[in-house]
Amino acid sequence: MTDPKSTSLQSHIQAVKKGDRVFENAFQSVSRMILEKEINKVTVNGKTTFDFTIFREGKKHIIGMYDEINSFVSFVKDASQGGSSKEMAFVLVGEPGNGKTFLVEYLCALYRNFLFQPKNRKYTFRFTGLDRLGTYGAIKTIESQTYEDPMVLALNLFESREESMQYLARKFKISDALLEQWAENYRPLGACSAYIWNDLRTLHDGNIEETLKNIELVPVPLVESLGTVTGKYPAKDKITSSAVD
Repeated sequence: MTDPKSTSLQSHIQAVKKGDRVFENAFQSVSRMILEKEINKVTVNGKTTFDFTIFREGKKHIIGMYDEINSFVSFVKDASQGGSSKEMAFVLVGEPGNGKTFLVEYLCALYRNFLFQPKNRKYTFRFTGLDRLGTYGAIKTIESQTYEDPMVLALNLFESREESMQYLARKFKISDALLEQWAENYRPLGACSAYIWNDLRTLHDGNIEETLKNIELVPVPLVESLGTVTGKYPAKDKITSSAVD
């Protein structure tokens, strides 16, 4: 049986504080995944460029594509640091068969394997004890509908963001520097989660400690076909070189 303490939000916050787990967005994760591996300087066509060895691993790895890979790494690194790239998309354009899809699929496979490591594993949360509310029918548990990070819930425990931050600082002895780092990835709860959380908080008369007993953490499924972390979607409207202009 799973230890309830290991699936509580409180234990997750402590693990993130200690560095045993991480709270970061996808740009930060991918950037860390790439930059933690060895980086070499190589000369290609008389021009010095970087070669990121993570793209050269395995039997079937990427050959060449130095400009594309360097552009992608610069894009991800800028986005991870809060630059303008975080509001943009990275688009690969080229003739059919020149490796665009292979690069994307290779990168997605790398990312999934990266997330399988215990420290990098993504978690979400579910609400339990909903039968006590009396307004959810026979439903006893509901998982976050968009696989929200538990730390997003931690930053929205109270009605005001400031009160939530003060609670974390007081309860878990979180430093101002770490709180500021977490705040960079702050976002409000989704509508469904916020509604349920408010119902539970009301049930317990605003007692956060009691309300948190109705929160249980679960790993985000990494099955490729589910598309929860990386997904492949049919490009019904995309324009290719073979499409009619």
